[in-house]
Amino acid sequence: MGREVFGGAPTTTTTQANKVAAMSRRVIPLLLAVVVFLAPRLSSKLPASLLLLKEKLGLSPAAVAVACWATAAAAWAYAVSRPRPVYLVDLSGYVAGAPHEASRAKTIAHFGRCGRFCDESMAFQKRMLERSGLGERTHFPESLIRVPVDMCLRTAREESHAVIFGVVDDLLRRAGVAPAEVGVLIFNSSLLSPTPSFTSLIVNRYGMRHDVVSHNLSGMGCSAGIIAIDLAKRLLQVRNHYHYGLHVSQ
Repeated sequence: MGREVFGGAPTTTTTQANKVAAMSRRVIPLLLAVVVFLAPRLSSKLPASLLLLKEKLGLSPAAVAVACWATAAAAWAYAVSRPRPVYLVDLSGYVAGAPHEASRAKTIAHFGRCGRFCDESMAFQKRMLERSGLGERTHFPESLIRVPVDMCLRTAREESHAVIFGVVDDLLRRAGVAPAEVGVLIFNSSLLSPTPSFTSLIVNRYGMRHDVVSHNLSGMGCSAGIIAIDLAKRLLQVRNHYHYGLHVSQ
């Protein structure tokens, strides 16, 4: 289970760029008029390279000055229209204790002793453990390593609460971010989707701001982690008053 804090750099966002562009349409013509008026007076002060270009191309001082201003305006418009950069501030992962550790062989033997799985189910679990990339020191939830196996909503919630609160506490402390500074909260879970949602649980647990933008993604498998990261990035890019986003992946 992983946690990430994303920070948006305090630069101009796309929404701001649209406002700036609208203002530019009103201001730039006025600036050009001023340049045309002042160009004859400034022509004597142009650098030697610009004077040479003016003589070769047969351009008037006003045309040269307007071209320079147009280039600067285009460069400025390009700079303010770029998407807001988003960076990874810090991350934290949950590591269970030694009692939760088990090898693949020990796990299969444990599931066989439980008496809840048929031969076909046991063969499938063995193939899954061998092909999924799980190592010989994989950590399992307590509900799966006890006898009998206790797979119910209560144990799933207890496990989720212990993991989420522990690792989010560690992440916020290490990143130096207060819960009230988090403006975007994204939670994704491969399977479990309780009511109330995990985002509501986190918001109320840490006393986050009332207008925090939260999304709860569930039932999408492991791919939801990448989707959640992209969603957090996009939300930070369009909301310039939010500087931090928290992504929780289970």
